[in-house]
Amino acid sequence: MISFFSRPKTKTTTPSPSPTPSAKNQFNLNKLNPQESAQRNQDELDDLKYGQALKNLHQKYPWYSQLPIETKDYRIVYDFDKNSFRIHLLSQASEIIKQAAVDKLKEIGVDLNKFSYYFLEK
Repeated sequence: MISFFSRPKTKTTTPSPSPTPSAKNQFNLNKLNPQESAQRNQDELDDLKYGQALKNLHQKYPWYSQLPIETKDYRIVYDFDKNSFRIHLLSQASEIIKQAAVDKLKEIGVDLNKFSYYFLEK
């Protein structure tokens, strides 16, 4: 004869982590040695320079964050060496696909009177 026993169902609670960090996990900036302090200052300056460079990039090229554009027919990137968009055709080149790529540039806000583009065929 086989018997099955079941336990009464009770809610179990798991202690949640405390939202207040413990003292041992806190970092005291006053205890930095001079080398660590200098490195922290340099890191902050580097962060500011990077942020400013990124801001300048987005002001000059507001569409840049929307690149690359990839479809099954083409891939568009901006070539800073040539100051031009490179449209790499991935499928059989046709005027329809080329026009679709150019239209996509216009759609993301590229002024084609200021920026040129060229095609790389498969």
